[in-house]
Amino acid sequence: MTEETRNEDIVIDPVAMKIVNRIAPGTKQSGTIDCAGGLMIEGEFTGTINVIGGPFLLMPEARVCGVINCDQDAYLFGSILARDDGELSELTAHGAVFLTETVNAKANITAGAFKTYEGSEVEGKIKTIRRT
Repeated sequence: MTEETRNEDIVIDPVAMKIVNRIAPGTKQSGTIDCAGGLMIEGEFTGTINVIGGPFLLMPEARVCGVINCDQDAYLFGSILARDDGELSELTAHGAVFLTETVNAKANITAGAFKTYEGSEVEGKIKTIRRT
């Protein structure tokens, strides 16, 4: 019997995904972000993120820390760090969370569904909720 590995690609197209908000590479921000239309992070953010009307996209070079709420899907390629006080970050997505092979999360993650890929690293609790 042979082992067969099925590779599945995630295609990220910010225009097709209607992502209209972005934290660019090299940008470091902190505070609270409330945005509609999705959010793509390529830089660094510490604080609270609330995303409605679109997905949350954490690119491979991105780093976030804090509380993240998303009413749709979350695609995690980058790093979610523990908070300065040592507590884990929190991420809630009412759609699916895609834990890709490059994600490194020190967070409790709650979602309507999970899709995990070999190599993803999560230190924290994983919890499912009913999709809204």
